Amino acid sequence: MVLTSLFIFANAAKFALPAFFSDHMVLQREKAIPVWGWDQPGTTVKVTIDGKTYFAVTPPDGKFRAVIPPMPAGGPYEVTVEGSGTAQIHDVYIGEVWVCSGQSNMEFTQRSAYDRDQAKGETDPHVRMFTVTKKISNTKMQDVTGSWETASPDTIDNFSAVGYAFARKLYRDLKVPIGVIHTSWGGTPAEAWTSIDMMSKDVMTVNMATSAMAALKNADQGMPEYLAAMKKWEVKAMPDFFDPHFQSDPAAMDFDDTTWSGIAMPYAFPSDFDGTITFRKQITLTAEQAESIKSLSLGPIDDMDITYINGEEVGRTDMTVPNYFMTHRAYTIRPGLLRAGRNVIAVRAYDGQGPGGFSDANAMKLGNISISEGWRMGLMTPKQAIPADAGPEPQAPASTNSPNFPESLYNGMLYPLAPYGIRGALWYQGESNASRAVQYRYLLSDMIKDWRKIFRQGDFPFYIVQLANFMKADENQFDSAWAELRDAQDIVGQEKGNGMATIIDIGDAADIHPRNKRDVGERLARIALHNDYKQNVEWQGPRLAKVTFLGPIASIDLSHATGLTTTDGKEPRGFAIAGEDKKWHWAKALIVGMSIKVSSPDVQNPVAVRYAWQDNPQVNLVNSDKLPAMPFRTDSWALTTRDNR
Repeated sequence: MVLTSLFIFANAAKFALPAFFSDHMVLQREKAIPVWGWDQPGTTVKVTIDGKTYFAVTPPDGKFRAVIPPMPAGGPYEVTVEGSGTAQIHDVYIGEVWVCSGQSNMEFTQRSAYDRDQAKGETDPHVRMFTVTKKISNTKMQDVTGSWETASPDTIDNFSAVGYAFARKLYRDLKVPIGVIHTSWGGTPAEAWTSIDMMSKDVMTVNMATSAMAALKNADQGMPEYLAAMKKWEVKAMPDFFDPHFQSDPAAMDFDDTTWSGIAMPYAFPSDFDGTITFRKQITLTAEQAESIKSLSLGPIDDMDITYINGEEVGRTDMTVPNYFMTHRAYTIRPGLLRAGRNVIAVRAYDGQGPGGFSDANAMKLGNISISEGWRMGLMTPKQAIPADAGPEPQAPASTNSPNFPESLYNGMLYPLAPYGIRGALWYQGESNASRAVQYRYLLSDMIKDWRKIFRQGDFPFYIVQLANFMKADENQFDSAWAELRDAQDIVGQEKGNGMATIIDIGDAADIHPRNKRDVGERLARIALHNDYKQNVEWQGPRLAKVTFLGPIASIDLSHATGLTTTDGKEPRGFAIAGEDKKWHWAKALIVGMSIKVSSPDVQNPVAVRYAWQDNPQVNLVNSDKLPAMPFRTDSWALTTRDNR
């Protein structure tokens, strides 16, 4: 069973489960397992697994919750949830579950990773990933869209590369099923993943929260008028797309599309064509399938679409939908529309400029049946000039429909996941907050508290990826917003339940998205293996323990420094020292056991040391496990990002 996005309200009478309670899911071992969904108030709901049944009664708000007692790792199991309807969930395992989130480096897929081909030969079906479809919301959503995928050569290209490397490493060491819930969005700041309520309680973020609340108030007041005006305008502006006669022609079941071209999905519009293209697909269903299938998923379509089944419109995504050009299409099918035997899906798609078309063949499903093959294309109508009588395009209120707006992704892509049973979370983000690094140490810490609050599982582990080295190396750089952001990440990483993986050695000066994601995931896994699974592994690189100033020499004691050495056999690089004048000079460094002695002829009485304090520091210091030394500073001098809130 695959359930796509189901937005259920308290007064709904329909039985449903969230999308992530579906085939191939992994449930957290050794913890109570909450199972929830929606049904008619007063309905008794039964959850059955491994021959045992657990009960819940649906309260007046329509959202039931049953709890399965802790179970050991194992499977596969069948899970049955019975209320006013029944859901059969197949191929369910009990194991370890982690949430991974952040911006583009967490979203970065295995398809683009340097080890893509190698990873395809190392897949295991006990590693599974649920990828949350992007969703912006200014109110707390109750569900997401997505499905569980088992790791195979055919699926891992779409997996988060960091999440997959982490899960694969855990599986090899623990030999239990691993599930990853991946929810990320490239280019987004941490405030998008944090509730406005939480930000309003911190002096460092309260101004951002106040501004967001004012913007939401203004948007709420003007949005109904804007949506009504936009719906009228787009029909006048694009009459070729919003053709009311389409339903009786190419959407009809008896329309002859045999002369149309067969195409492969995903399909991109021709580069020299903007306008409307019609797509059709025929599919044969059994009587049981026709009765049970309730949803149609098409993935994102750039820009707009109107979709039909058997001649009846089942959904449309137009300019009134936020981020319509990238929104995942998930449409509900009314009972009785599908029939045993032949059925026809028709999609009228429109692209106004630039690239257009379908982009995710794996997301194209009728219920849980893949429909990515067997499509035909025809009736290409070029884009027409907007008629003069359409008037100017309506302007939306101050935009709150942005993935960068505070709380927008917390509401749409995180809140609906809780309180799914998890072991912990992984976080790879920070690039978008680098100009506000001092604020970030408070914002990130608050965000983590926020997540722990809604998941209701105590101070679960939260592991951060520190920003990689990036941009052109500059030997004259002694102040860096990126270094300050790394410092903020390190401060938060040392808070209770947290940790941080340093990747200062595997970045790419020319690419903010370095392709080596395997080492990133495996370094995160080392932290989990040590902290959460009590394995005897080194879990971080050399870390500042103490600094002592003796005349012209600064003596730096390091922890996690067994076998301290350099990757190239040369003296350690990246150390700078300063005296009371706060002027930095590069220092000569010498390894002495698990310590570093640094000095410079330009600083007779150093009072501060910094290590790897640049956008792209050229460093080489590692321990015997080849884990890089962690950037640090010993001073408490003002930072360049202190006032950038």
